[in-house]
Amino acid sequence: MGLASRKLVAVVGKGGVGKTVVGAALAVALSRRGRRTLVAMVNARDRLSGMLEVPRIGRGNVAVGPWIDAVNLHPEAALEEFGIMTLRSRLLYRLVFENRLVRPFLSGVPGLGAWAMLGKATYHALQTDRDGRPRYDTVILDCPATGHAVAMLALPRTISRIVRAGPLARDAEERAALLADPERTVALPVARLEEMIVNETAELVARLRADAAMRADAMVVNCVSPVRFDAEELARLDRPGPDPDAAAIADAAWAAVRRAEREDAQRRRLERLVPLPSVELPLLDAGRIRMQELQR
Repeated sequence: MGLASRKLVAVVGKGGVGKTVVGAALAVALSRRGRRTLVAMVNARDRLSGMLEVPRIGRGNVAVGPWIDAVNLHPEAALEEFGIMTLRSRLLYRLVFENRLVRPFLSGVPGLGAWAMLGKATYHALQTDRDGRPRYDTVILDCPATGHAVAMLALPRTISRIVRAGPLARDAEERAALLADPERTVALPVARLEEMIVNETAELVARLRADAAMRADAMVVNCVSPVRFDAEELARLDRPGPDPDAAAIADAAWAAVRRAEREDAQRRRLERLVPLPSVELPLLDAGRIRMQELQR
């Protein structure tokens, strides 16, 4: 079963591995198939708007391209919107959540903001119109870094174990079922071929299965160095000649070769620790990723 058939794709990984780039590229790919897609960032620095070449993405769902919407989830805004979705009344929301006696209590509840942001994202994954048609075919959740992502995605199971009745219990059970259903939801780990990231990716996949009952069918290996030299060219690098510029170029070339060798070693470790099919994406200039690079 491919990513295009899922209702929710949670893009996960260590900070800095390129989750937003992968999520944006996936949204572009899905939109080309005519799938209405929502990219939901989790209280993130907005890099997505630059990649898609659109105005800044805020706290409300906004169209950013053909078949693509995006939102930057914020705890307070998500709490309000998810509260209204749950209570089905803005007036009732204000009476409960904006009560001056209740608000200080809510601000001290651990995990409430994460629950609201996850609640809004999963609400859109489940949302249908009056005719039963989905508003979005796929929601791509651009998750926070590893530890925060696992804690957030495990919240529905945690809440459903603690709260046994009422709207909160119902919503938690519904979302726990969504996250654990491999036909509707999948985790998409993003890794790089570096030792610490390989270790953390293996731990992440295991924790998602144990804590959130979520599985990964495949992973993305990002920022892979290109193969630059064949055997004949490597032999020539050993003989750069007396020109100091040529020697400097040869040193830079050998640095690239050594980087590729280190990546090969980490690729073997990753294949052993995380035995999933993988897709490798090329190393790009992180400061200049725009639509053309996403299409690549």
